Amino acid sequence: MTSHNSLVHRILIIWVVVWLLESISGATGSSFFVALFEWNPARLLGGDISAIPGFLLYAFGHQPFPGIGHLFFNAYLFWAFAGEVEALYRGPRFLKLMGASILAGALSQFVLYLLFAGTYSVPVTGGSGMVMTALAVQAAVYPDRILSLILFRCRLINFFLALLLLDILGFLYSIAGQGGGIATHVHLAGAAVGWWWAGGHQHAPKWWVSWRSGRAQKKREQHHQRNRNEDLELDRILAKISEQGLPSLTDQERSFLEERSRKRG
Repeated sequence: MTSHNSLVHRILIIWVVVWLLESISGATGSSFFVALFEWNPARLLGGDISAIPGFLLYAFGHQPFPGIGHLFFNAYLFWAFAGEVEALYRGPRFLKLMGASILAGALSQFVLYLLFAGTYSVPVTGGSGMVMTALAVQAAVYPDRILSLILFRCRLINFFLALLLLDILGFLYSIAGQGGGIATHVHLAGAAVGWWWAGGHQHAPKWWVSWRSGRAQKKREQHHQRNRNEDLELDRILAKISEQGLPSLTDQERSFLEERSRKRG
């Protein structure tokens, strides 16, 4: 839950106010507010300096009426996940986190436009990158927390990874020119910022730890078995020397003794 004077609460209010201004502006035939709260590298590189504010302001705009679903979905998830993130990183630290998320999303749009101008010529708007940042922080800090969704329950880290996978698939489709109009690259940039900020990159997932542990154990067992086999072979060769003398050794057996001598000394 968020208090009425929290930064999360204020951001939500800004989102609603900006959405109303965008919707009213659109209804009157003006595109001023819509253009102000979108990030469009094509306009900037075309010499339109009025596109500069959109580098940051895009994260506070949303698809105007009748596209209220865009605002509602982002606002609900931000309210659900960002409040506790603000409790972890209070005041300026929370603002820096969200600022880093906004910058990462804007830069991803700019770079992708330079690389794939035809595919990423559509401007971006919306706070979904900030939502993914908040979700990533919680997934990194509380991976085993249980989410009670409408039809099922799941661990928070699994919910985050499922959304991440969908965004990765959407991003690959966008690169191929078959995107669905969703700024998945902004989502991924926001998720990367949140995961890194919370130190998620310093904690290996359980499946990785288990795999590494099992692999190390298997190597130890193989090494132990190899040493045991070599000891048995050494005993056999020494017994042969005792019974038949050194001249009875084959070239392979002599090489084995030389190799063992080098290892031990």
